[in-house]
Amino acid sequence: MLVYEYPPKISRASRQAKAVSDLEQHRKIRRNMLKNLVLAAVIIGISFLVGNIFIKILLIIIGLANAAVGALLYWYNMLSFDAKVYSRIYDDHIEHSQRMGFSKRYLHAGIEYSDIEKSEQDNRGNLIVHLKNDHGAKLYTTDENGDDRQELALQDNSVTLKFADTKAKLTLVNDLYGQIKYPHKQYNVIDDDDDDYYTAEDKKWDSLGKHGL
Repeated sequence: MLVYEYPPKISRASRQAKAVSDLEQHRKIRRNMLKNLVLAAVIIGISFLVGNIFIKILLIIIGLANAAVGALLYWYNMLSFDAKVYSRIYDDHIEHSQRMGFSKRYLHAGIEYSDIEKSEQDNRGNLIVHLKNDHGAKLYTTDENGDDRQELALQDNSVTLKFADTKAKLTLVNDLYGQIKYPHKQYNVIDDDDDDYYTAEDKKWDSLGKHGL
């Protein structure tokens, strides 16, 4: 049974409205990137007019950093428009696709929960799934057209899943933590033991139980 799906299925009218909105967002993101690149070019251009070598180097570094940040933000924001990225979470398995870094290749994963030995998160919030030695998970990469399929070579029988949608990951770690062998935190419940020192005489004069407040 399907528990959660990203991106969600929507009606044709909603898809058309979303396409218009996405196009406008794409233009806005592109404009912001171009602004960063122009600003970087201006900063680097100014550096050539400066005689002090230290200030010159500093301006060049600032300009290059600004250009790099602009490009990274553009790439990161464009991930949300990538139709090839998806997460389908079922009650017994997960089907997932993610882009591999800055390349144009995609990782596809089909994992039965029974094949999972344990799972955890890294310091970036990605889900690391450790598989059993005799697992039957389907893990492979393809190019952006879905061609050039290559089986994924695992290290230590583990695969890192990066989710474009936070709710997909939270569905796994909060609702299906038992199935994916994820360490679920148990919080201690603090009982109110005020009655241990709240005498009968106190209760007589403080019938609302406000402890004199």
